[in-house]
Amino acid sequence: MLAGMSAFSSLIGPTRADCWPMAQVMAGMSAVPVGHAIDLAFFFPDDGRERHDALVAETRRHLGGCLTAMEIGLRLALEDRPEIAAALAQWPQPVCWPTLRAQPTLLGPALLAHMQMRGGISLMLRQFGGPDGGSGSESEAESLFPADDPALGEALAALMLAEGRWLMTAAEDQPMQPDLPAGFFAELLWTAAACLAAIIQRSGLIEAEAVVPLVEAAAQRQLIRHDEAQGPIAAADRLVRQLGERADAPELMAAALQHRHFLLFAALAGRRLRMESAQVADILVMGPVGQVAALCRALGGSDSDYRQLLLALRPVRPSLSDATIVGEAMRYQELSVTQADATVGALRAPAALRAKLDHLRRIAG
Repeated sequence: MLAGMSAFSSLIGPTRADCWPMAQVMAGMSAVPVGHAIDLAFFFPDDGRERHDALVAETRRHLGGCLTAMEIGLRLALEDRPEIAAALAQWPQPVCWPTLRAQPTLLGPALLAHMQMRGGISLMLRQFGGPDGGSGSESEAESLFPADDPALGEALAALMLAEGRWLMTAAEDQPMQPDLPAGFFAELLWTAAACLAAIIQRSGLIEAEAVVPLVEAAAQRQLIRHDEAQGPIAAADRLVRQLGERADAPELMAAALQHRHFLLFAALAGRRLRMESAQVADILVMGPVGQVAALCRALGGSDSDYRQLLLALRPVRPSLSDATIVGEAMRYQELSVTQADATVGALRAPAALRAKLDHLRRIAG
């Protein structure tokens, strides 16, 4: 009986794993706020941006790949428990990603947004194919940094290596190194642990109450070993710290954008604007165009700089047609530095405060 049983029947019910219909928003996702339910149903936010299937695919690849890698780690850590190994042997294929696809309410809004940002960055890097004006890290380092500072060249090479891991093509259920910030790593790891614990409990080979502490111990070992400094976001921040005051040179930011180093550009902008680089990257990929304009103006960007920035963002913003860019460029001319600084000042507020305020504004209409 167990061999013929679906691993996901009790978790999924009649829901199809690859279907994200609006009916889920009205029924199966009622446990979460409606706005987040819509995000989950379409795997893309519902704040007026059109759905971009390429970005959805990249987001799912990052999310599924990281989750599958965590599941593999947990399975290996549990192999020394014969009863657990026997239970998992009934489902030799990865189960966490299919379970999450069927039960997306396991995902929190912040983690989903982070994965969308990762997907957007990798999509832009892949769309442009490679850096302009050079084919290797050495030529890029020569154009970005002084030739007599090999440490900076090595830091840039480390960033490119980390970015390269995001660009490796694979299916959604193929493992990807989970180089996440510690908080998001923990959230996704507990999701994987819960999915595995659920199917182990279903097996009936071990008391249900005994499963949780064993799976928790395996997850805790992964948490201890996790090093968030290995990711490209951390690598970009580390490179900017090494630059020190040289990071404030306007030409360096322009060169980073020219060479399609979007995370380096975000880190440089974040330093100047006193914002987290991940938040800057998130705004570039998914934020309203008005926020992108405010960032550019607060950084001292000219009308030409803003047009170049919008052109660079086209892979993740398909609505930026030539006509739209012309219109946005005209609006940018009317945006004052004072207005931009005020917008950026509001964006510096804690994410929780901004989220609650946005929620109250939506309620008020």
